[in-house]
Amino acid sequence: MRIATGTISHETNTFCAYPTTLDNFKYDRYAPHSVKTGYLSGKDFFDEFTGTKSVAGGFIEASKSLGFELVPTIWANATPGGVVARDAFDYLLSALLESLRKGGKVDGVLLGLHGGGYSEVYNDLEGKVLEEVRNVVGNKVPIVTTLDLHANVSQLMIEKAEALVGYDTYPHVDMHECALTAARILVSTVKGQVKPTSAIEKPPLIPPLQGQFTGRYPMNKVIELAHKIEQEKGVLNVTVSASFPMTDSPDTGVSLIVTTDNNMKLAEEKAKQLSDFVWNHRKDFIAAPTPIDEAVKEAMTSPGPVVLADLGDNPGGGGSTDGTALLEALMKAGAKQAVIAVIRDPEAVEKAIQAGVGNKVTMKIGGKTDKLHGEPVEATGYVRLISDGLFRNRGPMSTGVESRMGRTAVLDCAGVEVILTELRLQPVDLQLYRSVGIEPSERQTIVVKSNVHFRAAHSPIAKKIIEVDTPGVTGPNLKQYPYKKVKRPIFPLDDL
Repeated sequence: MRIATGTISHETNTFCAYPTTLDNFKYDRYAPHSVKTGYLSGKDFFDEFTGTKSVAGGFIEASKSLGFELVPTIWANATPGGVVARDAFDYLLSALLESLRKGGKVDGVLLGLHGGGYSEVYNDLEGKVLEEVRNVVGNKVPIVTTLDLHANVSQLMIEKAEALVGYDTYPHVDMHECALTAARILVSTVKGQVKPTSAIEKPPLIPPLQGQFTGRYPMNKVIELAHKIEQEKGVLNVTVSASFPMTDSPDTGVSLIVTTDNNMKLAEEKAKQLSDFVWNHRKDFIAAPTPIDEAVKEAMTSPGPVVLADLGDNPGGGGSTDGTALLEALMKAGAKQAVIAVIRDPEAVEKAIQAGVGNKVTMKIGGKTDKLHGEPVEATGYVRLISDGLFRNRGPMSTGVESRMGRTAVLDCAGVEVILTELRLQPVDLQLYRSVGIEPSERQTIVVKSNVHFRAAHSPIAKKIIEVDTPGVTGPNLKQYPYKKVKRPIFPLDDL
């Protein structure tokens, strides 16, 4: 059995001021020796992902345990950001389809899509990918794809794939398991053992990212019900796509998908049951973050480590990663034993390198990408360390995957350590700190530019976690964003 695999994966924040280009997918100019960072195929695919707790790693493991040949096309992904440029998507889609054609006859296709993609031409990036893949392989070859929990699922996606299998966790610590489930469904379909039949319900609801955290109410109860339904006879999979709220698209919003073995009536009934449950709890998804000054005061007077989540500037949701609100507040308050992970500022990194390790330097930090994340902050500090910014994740999320920050400098500003990077990166693994000589468990205050993913690694060391109401393009107050394409009325944009 031969199974093709691949992806064009992006979580698109349409409120970002900058586009996502082909370079964001294919190469990072700051990476040493022009290392391929988000575009892999052939042997590179297996070298990068074998043994990792990722979707691709799950597909590779499944090929061995289930006994099929995995045929890679391209594996292209970029850090979440603005709308995907037309030429970037055209190039990647052509490359995927050409590789699929050249790969020879396949019995099935196993994709690892995100579900929150949006390009200059296509509001439904994943729907377009699935449609074009279907055109190449024909209607008799089954297609199954994994989806991120933040997918905005379209009817086209449902129609062009036999099954859509989403993550169950946020933070996403089950990507590997999700991939194994998707592979099992595909192999069973190829063998004629099952006939996946899916129904989708989309209540008019966009939950803020904080409300999608599966470690607390109400999302934990939603997932609990989904798992209960999955245990019923004839049900193959239940996917709860809580949506990516920062994509202004007609498909943006919660999607509840139930896939059965050739039983549409059962699929529709169970999807409706899950949808009703979610809708009845709609108000419970709304978050109430803490004001900046109040959060900083609490962090400085509580037993540490205290984690301050910079909700407005999450690179994992398209944030610029150079927001300065918490840096400014911590410096003003005279905070000690504090660390900020991270501020992307290539200009500041270069100045730190020029100054040299152990030397003092005064510079303006952050606030250089747009006017949405705060103004540049002038800071004086000494350069404690310069790094290549490479480390491998050891925590529960994307275990074994290499992360890249580009050239990185640690600037100690009178007790506030700022990790300055050339690339945007969400702090989801404690190796980020340890790779630059910082032991996070020994710090009083840890600022993370993240909404929820940080919890997987930081919760075990944190005495307290405070979600902070900071400016930017990933904050929980959805009414602040200029939506134009979402279907209205929809909660909480409208009072339903």
